[in-house]
Amino acid sequence: MYKYLFIGCLAFISLALSKNMIEFQPKKGLLPDTKMLHIGIVVKDIEATLTHWVDVLGVERPQVSNAVGHHDNPTHYRGHLSDAKAKLAFLNLENIQVELIEPYGEADSHWKEFMALKGEGVHHVAFEVKGMGEFYIQNFEENGLPLAQHGGWDGGEYGYMDALEPLGVMIELIENYSN
Repeated sequence: MYKYLFIGCLAFISLALSKNMIEFQPKKGLLPDTKMLHIGIVVKDIEATLTHWVDVLGVERPQVSNAVGHHDNPTHYRGHLSDAKAKLAFLNLENIQVELIEPYGEADSHWKEFMALKGEGVHHVAFEVKGMGEFYIQNFEENGLPLAQHGGWDGGEYGYMDALEPLGVMIELIENYSN
């Protein structure tokens, strides 16, 4: 008896799918691109923290660079233009990078907001995406994870999606136009 019920259910589902009575789409989630690039850590003193990371990992000391707004894709923090600045250093590991971020200057930024709320610590996990402005930002926002900070550089852009409440970290979306 159960055998015939099972076969009948399969036949109905097959017919319903073929007649578009049931829309079947596998769930992809908000982030179908799952190539993680780095983990971002906000720090008070990038030089001192960098020394500790180099000692722990036994890697070559990277250069510290300055992240400032770009004239073609300026930084926006919580929807407003911001002259946000930070010192950055990327430690290259086999499978991922560790990014150290020291915010500086007077302008508001999510890095400063995070430091005020939580102190030093893991700020974000970064994923490489394609079509950030066409798909990702709107999709995240429609699902309750708003854009906290956005900016760019020659050849790319980033966006911090506010996932602190549900995930404990921000999600950084990174799109390199040349890739």
